[in-house]
Amino acid sequence: MARLRRVTVAGGRSFEYVSQGTGPATLLVHPGGPGLTYHYLRGFLKLANANLRVVLFNPRGVGHSWAPKRDAEYTVQNMAEDVEAIRRALRITELHLLGFSAGGFVALEYVHRYEKHLTSLLLCATAGSAEEIRQASRMALGTASPAQRVRLRDLTRAKSFSSREYQELSDKIFRPFQTRFLRGTHPDWKATKLNRTVYRAMVTRSGDEFTVDGTLAKWDGRKYYSKIEVPTLVVVGRYDFFLEPSMEMNDRIEPAHLRVLPRSSHMAILEQPREFLGTVREFLLDVTGG
Repeated sequence: MARLRRVTVAGGRSFEYVSQGTGPATLLVHPGGPGLTYHYLRGFLKLANANLRVVLFNPRGVGHSWAPKRDAEYTVQNMAEDVEAIRRALRITELHLLGFSAGGFVALEYVHRYEKHLTSLLLCATAGSAEEIRQASRMALGTASPAQRVRLRDLTRAKSFSSREYQELSDKIFRPFQTRFLRGTHPDWKATKLNRTVYRAMVTRSGDEFTVDGTLAKWDGRKYYSKIEVPTLVVVGRYDFFLEPSMEMNDRIEPAHLRVLPRSSHMAILEQPREFLGTVREFLLDVTGG
């Protein structure tokens, strides 16, 4: 297992990370949530070799990485700046940036700001805007049973967002789009922790899982699509709530290539690991020249 390390960037901020392989190419992986630790993405370490270094890290506020004092500082824009600070501190000269789920929001913001430092972009199980997150939530809610919708409405009116019943009900509604093909708890998912402060600050201040009113509320990275010129891979599960946003990415990002995994939902890396990692490996072999 890769050893946990720390990197200190400008301003004395430090971030936890694990690294495997040497390089010169580096695959830097930004986890989602927002607020999840990198553990559920440890499968990416299998891609490391003598020519490719794989780096997984915990973003600001996650795990034991540096945490700002104010919730307002948990923004996609600030996290993109963190990625650039980490790139500089680790002296990455050939950067392949992979954003998984909410990490994809950061990756889009990074390519908008620092495309000149980027060799390729990998957008996995992600979307391009807060509005698409809302659309995904409405779609999931539309598949709930009448009884589930009635109970969810009652719990929402009571603002019982921290109750066990509300959490279990919302998880059940999202499960067909998030972990449809998982049986039991995957070890990497079991090791993963969610920092609810980060999640609440960015997504839902109230705790309502079907709204977006945090710092992400007005974010829209779709305006960056037409300007992206680096090779781009878009990977998504057939049953992911972000399937349509991923298809739009493929249509609007000119150098993009889309792969839809047929027996996956949001957690494709855990549901179809061989196919998922094989797709990423093939793309990286192509853009790095082997």
